[in-house]
Amino acid sequence: MLYYKISENKLLKIIYFILFIFSSINLFGKTQIEKAEFLRQKNNDLIEENLRIIDSTIATAYRLDDKSVLSEAYIEKGNYFLGQRNYNNALKNFTTSKQISTEIKDDFTYYSSIVGIAKTKENLNETNEAIKLYEESLVFFEKHKEESKSFSAYLSILGKLSYLNSKINQLKKSDYYNKIELSETKDTVNYQYALKNKAIIDFYKKEYKSAFVTLKQAQRTFWNLNDIKWYVISEQFLGEILYQQQNKKEAFQYFENVVEFSKQYQLVDEELRLSYERVLEYNETYGNRQDKLTSVNNLLSFDSLFYAGDKTILKPNLDKYENTYLKTERNLLNQKNKNTKNMMFLGFVCLIVFGGVVLFKINHHHKKKKFILQTQIEELNSDHYYLLNHKKNKQPEKVDKIDENFESSLLLFEEKELFLNPKVSLNDLVIVLNSNRTIVSNYINRSRAKNFNQYINELRINYLLKRFVDEPTIKKYTIDALAEETGFNSRKTFSDAFLEHTGFRPSNYIKNNSL
Repeated sequence: MLYYKISENKLLKIIYFILFIFSSINLFGKTQIEKAEFLRQKNNDLIEENLRIIDSTIATAYRLDDKSVLSEAYIEKGNYFLGQRNYNNALKNFTTSKQISTEIKDDFTYYSSIVGIAKTKENLNETNEAIKLYEESLVFFEKHKEESKSFSAYLSILGKLSYLNSKINQLKKSDYYNKIELSETKDTVNYQYALKNKAIIDFYKKEYKSAFVTLKQAQRTFWNLNDIKWYVISEQFLGEILYQQQNKKEAFQYFENVVEFSKQYQLVDEELRLSYERVLEYNETYGNRQDKLTSVNNLLSFDSLFYAGDKTILKPNLDKYENTYLKTERNLLNQKNKNTKNMMFLGFVCLIVFGGVVLFKINHHHKKKKFILQTQIEELNSDHYYLLNHKKNKQPEKVDKIDENFESSLLLFEEKELFLNPKVSLNDLVIVLNSNRTIVSNYINRSRAKNFNQYINELRINYLLKRFVDEPTIKKYTIDALAEETGFNSRKTFSDAFLEHTGFRPSNYIKNNSL
């Protein structure tokens, strides 16, 4: 009978432990990349199911008096609340795990709970305290890094210490941890994350050129790995590099991309708020009223999302996040827009009335002139009339011939995809058509109903849209790469041309047509 009970207990432990391993979010059993991908894909139903499994595991562990599994389960529950930004409950569960693991002298779980507390402190912007806890746990995981689960935690902590020290301008310490991180991850996919940290350090050192190049390299890997969070954060750093170099127009494109991506993927990392602020700042200086209103609404929506699921976060700058100024500004802009619409309507009505009066007078005058003109025409000599008509009929024949030659040459130009040359100009067509700029420009206007630049841009965008269908993998290219592929000299020119032709920015179009 005793043997049966022991066997049953062991079986139950195996079952709930398997469920525990495969259904919980394991902080140390996964790489950064795996965690990012997992978190991106899970939905609310899975999150709630995960909590139910964890609670069931805890209940069973208490019943079996298995403190080893119990301490691990509390870590997982802490991670759950951390993901929900419920920091009070996260700290409570990590602390409970720490106490239990101390009782049973389980060092791995003890220092895993310390890491959990450090992550919570990090999210509460208690950066110095978080760094101390990470440093405390690093000693243990470095000592046991030959074990795979410890090595994964070891790399994660090195990355945290490199990144957090750079944020508080402790660049020597940050550089120290980053060099270890680069050495430990060489020839692995995690090396790109170490490179990202190096780029951030270079940014804070104001070594902008090397930071930009390194971050671009790492960012391409993040995109290929579907690590959207770090792709977007990298995009913000790239924009900030350009901003600090006073290249605010180009920087604006990067910040705008961050806003678009964070809205699409509902990224509410507080760090990304900077992009919303930069876009608003730019539109306040260079944009119109509607651009500014859109920026204000985007920032308010971001703050609303950020704090909607966050009931415990410490808010030292509460006034900043209540957005009293922003809400007032939005109301003023909305009122101005309303007033503008009313004035436009009134002006439109006045224009119609005035236009009606003017048209009546013009029509009356026109009828008088028409009568006089008809009289003069009837008096024309029939021979003279014939000669004039003959001349008019000959000219179109000549024009038609020129148009035919031009059309053949343009079709050949399009067939050979010469428009992909980033240096192509109207002068190139003038040479090919053996004509002059005015005649060639007029022909493009007549035959294509657009000017030369619009004509070239349309050919390039249509070329890219066809490649999207024929080569779906091209949708994974960066915006810069797509611009280069289609012959555009800049990211902004490409993005504006794409918007004009399709009604969407490239990133939005790709997302909407990749479902």
